[in-house]
Amino acid sequence: MNLKALKYFNELYICAYCAYCVNNNAACPTYLSVKHEIVTGRGKMITSRNLADGRLKKEEGLQALSKGLFQCTFCAACEQECMLDIPLTEVYSELKTMVQDYIPFHTKRMFSNLKVNNNFYGLDQEDRSFWASEVESLYNKFVNRKAQVGYFIGCVSSYSARASGAPVSLLKLVEKANEKISVFSPSEYCCGNPYLLGGQPNKALELAKHNIHEIERLGIKTLIISCAGCFRVFTKEYPKIIGKSLPFKVITHMDYIISLIKKNKFKFTNNKSIKVSFKDPCELGRHCGEYEHARELINLLPGIKNCEMENNRENALCCGAGGLVKANYPEIAEDVAEALIQQLEDQNVDYCLNACPACQINIDEHLNRLRSSIRSIDIMEIVLSRIQ
Repeated sequence: MNLKALKYFNELYICAYCAYCVNNNAACPTYLSVKHEIVTGRGKMITSRNLADGRLKKEEGLQALSKGLFQCTFCAACEQECMLDIPLTEVYSELKTMVQDYIPFHTKRMFSNLKVNNNFYGLDQEDRSFWASEVESLYNKFVNRKAQVGYFIGCVSSYSARASGAPVSLLKLVEKANEKISVFSPSEYCCGNPYLLGGQPNKALELAKHNIHEIERLGIKTLIISCAGCFRVFTKEYPKIIGKSLPFKVITHMDYIISLIKKNKFKFTNNKSIKVSFKDPCELGRHCGEYEHARELINLLPGIKNCEMENNRENALCCGAGGLVKANYPEIAEDVAEALIQQLEDQNVDYCLNACPACQINIDEHLNRLRSSIRSIDIMEIVLSRIQ
């Protein structure tokens, strides 16, 4: 361990220990659950500083630091409010490379699954098209074809039936608009986010190279992504990993559908009034600055009223599933989700709309547990409902 060799070593000493990262507008979600200083931005920074200065024994310090890092949802609420503009999420990512002997069991298992099966579930590559069982004919029409526009689905929506609403709805919308896209689901690999969140960025390089090669092979110039984590990795991490700009444009599925609506590609037939709240994903919002496409899309739909939660956009609450927390510390994910669900209930909405499959699943799970009447769905599903 050599903390002094870190790129962001000096940032450890910039931290003023002021608590803005604890009591900001969005609030550190994990701190609200565990009530322990180590999980906060300042807690991780001061622990790292004390380790570097020899004020903590190595074993004791690294174990504490690892717990703080892996109980963090990587929501960037701390970075949003840092009065000294410290790139805290970058610091955390680098610190994770120093605690590899102390990473949680389920993160280790994800690494093993990625190494063998190129997805963090450890499922067979041939099952990556599991999501398409409902739209098999459409899938066969679009799969592995050369096209200017392509669609990267991601592991969660590919393998989890609860998150298949985004790709299923998107394909139906593409068909209704008489558009052509390429779905390269059979050859798609994980974007590498678990490696990046787990402190092994070098291992994400091979996944990045593979995905970029497949995208180029199919002649894709514009890539649609419906997973907030994948979007962050492609737009923020891949250029750093491969050392150059991507040879294609990356957009959200919301941006793509907005363009089709503005071209009058759809005929809306359902204007039944419903109330929704859009949940800003942390990796799409605070990490990538993408807030308005969802709201623009909702405003284009007949009969839909978007009721903003008290915390929205850059102050949005985390759902609790990020940073590999749900896999390692489900009790934290539960506590964080409950705080978000209370804001949904306060708005008395029918649906929580998502642009992140991890958010969708975690929120839905705890809505059901709390026996709420609210449903958690992807934003593409509400678009499709206005047409059918």
